Amino acid sequence: MKPRFSSIGSILLLAAIVATTTGCKEDTIIKANVAPGDNGLGTVLVPDTFTVNASNVFADKLKTSEKVSGIPVVHALGTVVDPYFGTTNAGIYMQVLPTTAGFRFVADGTNYTVDSAVLILPFYGFAWGNRTNPKPQKFKVYRVDEAMSNTAEYYSNQHLKVRSTPLADVTIDMKSVLNDTPSAAGTKTGYKHIRIPLSQDFITDVVSNIGQSAFDNDANFLNYFNGFYIAPDSSVNINNQTDLLTYILLDGSADYARASIAFYYRENGSTETKTAFFNYQREGATSKTANFNQISRNYNGYPVQQIIGNDYTDTLLLQNDPGLNIDFRIPNLDKLPTAAIIKAELVIKQIKSGVDADSLQIPNRIVPKGVDASGNEYEIADFSVTDYSAALAFIDGVKRTEKDLNGNDIITYRINIPREVQKAIIDKRNELHLRIKGGTGFPAAYRLVAGGRNSGTYSMQLNIVYSKPD
Repeated sequence: MKPRFSSIGSILLLAAIVATTTGCKEDTIIKANVAPGDNGLGTVLVPDTFTVNASNVFADKLKTSEKVSGIPVVHALGTVVDPYFGTTNAGIYMQVLPTTAGFRFVADGTNYTVDSAVLILPFYGFAWGNRTNPKPQKFKVYRVDEAMSNTAEYYSNQHLKVRSTPLADVTIDMKSVLNDTPSAAGTKTGYKHIRIPLSQDFITDVVSNIGQSAFDNDANFLNYFNGFYIAPDSSVNINNQTDLLTYILLDGSADYARASIAFYYRENGSTETKTAFFNYQREGATSKTANFNQISRNYNGYPVQQIIGNDYTDTLLLQNDPGLNIDFRIPNLDKLPTAAIIKAELVIKQIKSGVDADSLQIPNRIVPKGVDASGNEYEIADFSVTDYSAALAFIDGVKRTEKDLNGNDIITYRINIPREVQKAIIDKRNELHLRIKGGTGFPAAYRLVAGGRNSGTYSMQLNIVYSKPD
């Protein structure tokens, strides 16, 4: 589905803002004295033909295998049926390894019985959707049937071959996942997690390979067992109108706090249950095991389909990737004088969709990316500083509640981009192309319906303040 363009807001150049903002304290690329405008306030109105264009565009893929040192590996899992934005499905591909090369359950390799094997998926503590009383969801676990690589890049729209017979087919009480700490072998585990019992066929297969070359080293094991695919049963979940994505922590630091298989076994002649773990294993920015998050969106039959399939001037849409972004174009930059840009602020305002669910939260922050002539995204100039955190704080984009002209509460996002506008003018670009995106921390979460040109109080605005050249 190819999105079409709509126009939004004329640009106002409001020098009066200088007196009430901190933007005038920022360094500018072109040094110039701030001069008042012809009307005494320094206000200059750009001709009405100088418009801003925006469209809803679909970002169809996100790299979900990336690992950054110090950042936990977290993946979405489940199905959300949004009455406005349609269906989101999220599954997880992941690998595990035994804790040691040449793994054995017992020293002699034979004198034991494995009673059960459970896939452990720790709850990270964040969920998107109905967190109060979510509906149960059904999941299937498959054995991956092609090689995975811990150095390869995997994207949210990829699928790997899996075996046709699932290793598990279960229904999970999602409310329990959010609130309860399960027990195992008669003891509280101390961590919230999803527990999926695996089939006896899987246990038999593993046990039959103990003592064989498959367990000699990590490479052999991953060649024997490529990994798991944990998939929401989308047909069942959609019909049940499921309403929650949980976020799973793969690389926790303790048993039951990291993704793993827990084998529960007894040495023959003993009633004591022991536990052995095959873990997802990560070291810094690298990993011994591969993983990625498979995520799909389906807008068919939902209100959002009519918006992204037609020319709309009053509704703009945003989701965390992969999903809908707002493409934002500022044309006719050559009409601005070569002056110091003191402030360039994009204001985006939430409007209600008509079928909003309170549980489907809007983003806490939205961020701008630049888009070059080839369509590739890049970090805008306002991020090109040593202190990234300070730059992010300056660019802002944080959700806030403000008052409209009638005194009513309204959700707004203010995005500061003076350096990028300045650079575009210096580079003599006729147009600045930006893409407004959700945050990167929780793929597939959050959604926003924002105002466009004909949204009255909720219309998008672009305010630019510049110093007049000498």
